[in-house]
Amino acid sequence: MAYSPLHPDSVIDSREALSRLQRRIRLFEFIGIVLTAVLVGVATLIPMHGQLRRNLDMAAGHQVQNQARAAGQLLASFASIAAQLTSRSQIRDALAHYNEGRISRSELEAFSIPRLQDALEQSPQVIGLLRLDREGLPAVAIGKTIPETFWRIPATGLRPQEVHGPFRLLGNDVVIVSTAIVTREGVRVGTDVVAFDLSSLRDSLAAWNATPFAYGAQVYLYHPADRRLVRLAASGGGFVAAGDDDPVHAALRGMRDPPQDVTPVPGSGGRLMFVAAMAKSAEWQLVVTMEPAVLYAGASRELYWPIAAIILLMVASGALMLAAVRPLSHRIAQQSQRLVLAASVFSTSGEGIVILDADRRIIELNPAGCRMLGLSAAELRGSRFCGLAIGQPDDPECREIWRQADERGQWQGELPLKRADGTSFDAWLSLACVRGEDDRVTNYSGLFVDISARKEAESQIRSLAYHDELTGLPNRILMQDRLGHALRQAPRARARVALLFLDLDRFKPVNDSFGHAVGDRLLQAVAERLKLTVREGDTLARVHGDEFVVILEGIDTPEPAARVAAKIVAALGSPFTIDGREILVGTSVGIAIFPDHATDPETLLRCADIAMYDAKQAGRNGYRFFTEGEQASDRVSA
Repeated sequence: MAYSPLHPDSVIDSREALSRLQRRIRLFEFIGIVLTAVLVGVATLIPMHGQLRRNLDMAAGHQVQNQARAAGQLLASFASIAAQLTSRSQIRDALAHYNEGRISRSELEAFSIPRLQDALEQSPQVIGLLRLDREGLPAVAIGKTIPETFWRIPATGLRPQEVHGPFRLLGNDVVIVSTAIVTREGVRVGTDVVAFDLSSLRDSLAAWNATPFAYGAQVYLYHPADRRLVRLAASGGGFVAAGDDDPVHAALRGMRDPPQDVTPVPGSGGRLMFVAAMAKSAEWQLVVTMEPAVLYAGASRELYWPIAAIILLMVASGALMLAAVRPLSHRIAQQSQRLVLAASVFSTSGEGIVILDADRRIIELNPAGCRMLGLSAAELRGSRFCGLAIGQPDDPECREIWRQADERGQWQGELPLKRADGTSFDAWLSLACVRGEDDRVTNYSGLFVDISARKEAESQIRSLAYHDELTGLPNRILMQDRLGHALRQAPRARARVALLFLDLDRFKPVNDSFGHAVGDRLLQAVAERLKLTVREGDTLARVHGDEFVVILEGIDTPEPAARVAAKIVAALGSPFTIDGREILVGTSVGIAIFPDHATDPETLLRCADIAMYDAKQAGRNGYRFFTEGEQASDRVSA
């Protein structure tokens, strides 16, 4: 066969085909890189986005629980105030006489109204009080008129008190507390129906819209027993009843217990619902619904940097494959881009980021962490991280943290961190292990944020719920809690507990003559003197008006109680100087001893109250121990 040379056009075609094949290979390589980047991005961003959403769910749920706890404590304080009104023996006995026909209604009102008003002076939340006789008919009314539709007649058994609402009463959002009035013998003589103003609760719940992730939230109060659902108006103007067609009503009606996690509301356009029971008022629930777009907006923003990193990785990898003649330079450029990106995230983050070596010594700390700790990264390099958080690396708590981090790959929790000036702040710390190819720990990374402001706000809410606003002393709720704890501990220590019940003598004339402002400053001065008469470990509380309680723990005989009572009488027997006026009041003290006189808090408090009235009848400005067989009828208050 004769040889036939290749035609120039065929050579050109072959070169073009080879060039097309090379371009096609490069295109396939580029497509492979893009697909790989997309798959890696999806596999990375979806779990990351889910975790960010869960973190936001936890943050919102925690805030709902805090609000529910504060609201429950407020409702519990209303119930406590209503219970105190029914416990005043003189007014209760007068109602019993009215039921028996021994006095007229006008005589009952003339006797009861001044005393009830005196009791309500320290409770500005009360805007209306209606006292019903044993037949459920009005006997005494103070403040705004409470319509008959709001009356409740609770039983005298396990639940002698009922709380209902919120209702709209003459322009006010109110909650109605009905309390059975029962004598010491267990005989029901009537019912107190008290209307409490909910403006403080309304303003607290309206603050939800100031939270960035809760803008546009809808806040509800739900009473499962009554199936009553009320919604806080968007303007914060008050509570309005939610109709049966409200999707939240339908969602709650099918629940037996509050859900632990966020729940979608069917038929609401995708809104999410958080439900929390109110501490101290378990029959109520706080319900908050939010738009997912608003709640999870922060999660989307957190993904900007990871998305940017994936895009940069894809571009760098494609350029590396397409320009195979310069693999080293492209690799260096790609690594440089990664380092710049990581350094930017590290330096601009608003949260503290710390990098540790395998020995848990600090390698690097970002600027935000330096600002929180008040130290530079150079001063901290080489020091152990436990020294900033706990104290010494061999502390049991420190060892437990690192053990969990090594076993689980991460640890998170609350720890106090030390500043350069010796002070500390509460921080939420997240630790993660970084392992090498041999599965050995090579580094640790830590992320911490300052939560001291949030904890301080929570502490202020608890302080308002358990302390008297005027004097700063523990209130009746905290006193009853400490008294119960003292009575539980006393048998183990084989010790006694003394309860001293104080009532100021001649305090009402001070209010009548000089005004309530002077009376308030007098109560503050009395509280300061009383603090000087008791030990640091004893409890001094203001339980109502001009009534105080002292709890003495760890005594063997009644003599220490007598000595403290004598000191109190002497301290309050001296004149007070208020606004240039010299005021003399004095006090009557009743003493009851556990377990000599009673073994439960309620009876012990009642015995001390009886003894206090004995001290008043004996001439005032003195003290008396409770004596068995005494009765508390026909006593005169200060």
